[in-house]
Amino acid sequence: MDVISSIPSLYNFQREGISGDGLMKRYAILFDRIIFNRHGAPIGDFGIKSLAEVVSMLISTGESLSERRSLGANKRFQNLFVDCWDVVRDAERFESMKYEVIPEETQNRISEFCFSEVRRQNELPANSYAFDIDDVKELSGDLYADIGLNILAKAEGLDIVPNYSPIIGRALENEIALANGQCHELFSGGLLVPEFDCLSWDEILELRQDRSVKSFRKAVYELMGSGVPLDDALQKRIQEDLWRLAGDVRPNVRQSVLAGIGSNLPSPIFVNPIGVGLAFKEIWDARERENQYGHVFFIQNMRQRRS
Repeated sequence: MDVISSIPSLYNFQREGISGDGLMKRYAILFDRIIFNRHGAPIGDFGIKSLAEVVSMLISTGESLSERRSLGANKRFQNLFVDCWDVVRDAERFESMKYEVIPEETQNRISEFCFSEVRRQNELPANSYAFDIDDVKELSGDLYADIGLNILAKAEGLDIVPNYSPIIGRALENEIALANGQCHELFSGGLLVPEFDCLSWDEILELRQDRSVKSFRKAVYELMGSGVPLDDALQKRIQEDLWRLAGDVRPNVRQSVLAGIGSNLPSPIFVNPIGVGLAFKEIWDARERENQYGHVFFIQNMRQRRS
C-alpha cells in the first residue's frame, strides 16, 4: 500500500500542530511508497535537484538551506518517494482536475469553514470581515488541493490509503473520517513507543527493513477506519495479542510470559504493554515461522531503540 502527499497536505497538517517530520516518519513505517505531488515544488531552484530534497527542506528544522536539504541526499530516503506525475496517465489533466472533482456542495461547505476559521484565528466575531481575504483563499486552496489529490489518486487506480489532516475533518464535520487513514494518530499517546518522533531517520529507514514490518502494517491497516483513534485501537490490539501469545507458546515459554505479564498488571484485567517483560527472543525462536504476532515484535524493536 502507498500514501499520497503534497505541499498543501503538509501545510494542512502543520495547521493542526502536526509536524511534517513526524508525519513522514509514520508514512515511512506504514507504507511501501510515498507518492508526492510535485506541483509547486521548487525543483531546479536554489540548487534543489530532486523531490526528496524538496521534502527534506519542507520537514527539516535546520537553520540553513543546506542543513534542511541534507536528508534529501540520503539514497534510502530518496527511495521512499515517487513523483505523482510519473504514475498518473496525464499529469497536466490530473492537475487541472483537482478542484473539479470536489462536489459543489462540499466546496461551499469548505468555503464557509475557511471564513469561520480565519475569523477564529484572528479572534473576530462571526459577522466580521476585518481580515485579509488572501488568508481565506490560501486555506481553501490547500483544502481543495488535498481532498482533490486523494480523490483523483483513487480514480487513477493507485493503491493508496487516503490520509487527511484533522482540519479537513473539522471542515466537513468528520464525514470523511471512515475514509481517513488517521496515520498521524499512530504512536501519538506515547504508550506503545515513547517519543516516536525522536527516532532518527536512519532508525526509521532501518525499521523499514525489519522482517516484521509487513505484519505490523497489516495489523494497522485492519484497524484503520474503525471510528476509534488509531493509537487507541492498536494499544487494545496489542494487549489482546499479548494474552493470546501467552496462551499459544509452548509451556516453558508460557511460564516466563505469564510471569512478565503478571508483574506488570495495573489491574486484574488490563495488560500494560509498556512494562511487560516478555522473553521476546525465546518467544520469537518458538514462533519464527508464523506471522501471527509479527506486529508485536515490530513494536518491541521500536521500543528497544528508545530505551
